[in-house]
Parts: sequence; C-alpha cells; structure tokens
Amino acid sequence: MSAAAHTAGQTRRRRLARGMTPWWLLSAPLILLGLLFVAPLLTLFLIGFQHNSLFNVGGWTFDNFSTIFHTGSYRRIAVTTAEIATVTMLVQLAVGLPLAYVLAFRAGRWELPLILLLVLADELNPIVRIYAYRVVLGREGILNRALEAVGLVSSHHPLSWLLFDKFAVVVVLSTSYITYTVIPVYAAMKAIDPALIEAATDLGASWTVRARRILLPLAAPGIFIAIILVYIPLYTEFATPTLVGGTGSYMLGQLNAELITESGDLGQGAALSALLLAASGVMAAAAYYLSKLNRLE
Repeated sequence: MSAAAHTAGQTRRRRLARGMTPWWLLSAPLILLGLLFVAPLLTLFLIGFQHNSLFNVGGWTFDNFSTIFHTGSYRRIAVTTAEIATVTMLVQLAVGLPLAYVLAFRAGRWELPLILLLVLADELNPIVRIYAYRVVLGREGILNRALEAVGLVSSHHPLSWLLFDKFAVVVVLSTSYITYTVIPVYAAMKAIDPALIEAATDLGASWTVRARRILLPLAAPGIFIAIILVYIPLYTEFATPTLVGGTGSYMLGQLNAELITESGDLGQGAALSALLLAASGVMAAAAYYLSKLNRLE
C-alpha cells in the first residue's frame, strides 16, 4: 500500500512539475514586464493624483483631472486633436485600402519590391521627413513654385495655408503612418482566397458588391489593427504639429509635452497622460471587438 502511495505521490509531483514548467519559462519576461511597464504605469497614475510639480510635491487630490475636464481651452484642444486624427485616419484608409488591394492581388512580381519600398520609406528619420515637407509646402516651397510656373498662383500671393495649418499636419501625419495602415490591411487581404472574388465575378457581382460583400468583411481584422496602430498614436503626436502646424492645429500631445517640460506641472501632465492611456485602451478594445465581426453576409 505504501509503495502504491509513493508511486501516486511521484506521479502528482511529475504532473505538478510539468504544469509549472511554462510558468518558470515565463517568469523572467513577466518580471521584466512588471518592472518596465506595469510599475511606470502605476507611478504615472499615482503622480496624476498628487500635487506634484517641480516646485511642490505631496498631497492627494483630484484637481489635476478636474482641471483637465473643466478647462475650456483643454476641451478645444481635445476637439482639434480629434478632428486632425480622424481626418488623417480617413485619408490613410482612402489611400491604404486601394494600395493594399493592389499589392495583394495586382502587383504580381512587383509585390515584394513595392512592400520593401513602403517599409524603407518609413525608415527615414521623422524629423528629416517633417522638415522636408516644410521645404515642399512653404510659401516659397516646391509646390508653390510649381503652381506659379503653370500660372495657377501669383508669386506675390502664394498659397499660405499649405504650411502652418491643419492641412500640413494632416498631410505629414498621413504620409508618416501610411506604412502602418497598409501592411496590416495587405496581410488580411493576402489571406483571402482569390477564388471567392473570381466566383463573385462569374456570378455577375460588380466591383462595389465584391468590395462590400467580400473584401471589406474579410479584411476587417487588418483594418482594425491598422486603426489601433495608427489612430491611437495620432492623439499623442507633438513633433509634427509643432513643426508644421499653426495655432489652429495645437494638439493634446503638444499640451502634454508643455505641461511636463515647460510648465513643470507633473501632476497635470501625468493626469492627461493617464486619460489618454485610458482612452487608448477603450479604442483598442472596441477595435478588437469589431475585428471579430468579419463574417461574410
């Protein structure tokens, strides 16, 4: 009886050891994740609930959050940020969806070179890219010179709204993030069986019907992944609106940077960062849920 009990005990220990093996393997990454990700987030939230600045530290308060919600200028900046981010995302989808379709179904032997070019274009230093657009869109820039050469504008009255305006911010952000829009959609479309589209064509379905009933539903996961990768970070942009935007394109990312680095108001800066993070989580969860709704009708 004791031998049987001993054997049973050894069996339980072996099963326990096998069950614990994945956790031992994951322990180091989980510890690093806790130290480098979770701990800074907790610190961020704690600072957001404190009277915390470069000159005063201590005391718990909700004032940092209430100030953000009740300050009219902050609300106007949030609306401007939402407008710029939404228009930018729509522009990228309008360009990215057809481009992803061409790469997935029409590029042929040029598919891989085009994808590599798309990726290499994203490797350009973002500050260099932004300053390049200042050369292109400025009052004496390449675009105004070209329009002047064909007689569409006068040298005395160039198009001033091309730079230091919402237009410039949308253009620069759209080109900066286009790779992160196209690649996920391309990957989703690449997984679509071309026979489905051929069958729909043989049955007389028009292009719009094929796109609405086959391409878009099956590419939905890639579209929503692109939204997570692009739309959410747009709300934290500060370099682009600072360098090519004007007073009418002031965004939340700039406000957050100024609160922390210029005003030294760490409490409000942390509170705003926490709110942006929470909003990002909500949008990511919504996009994840909608990405599951990809069944054909």
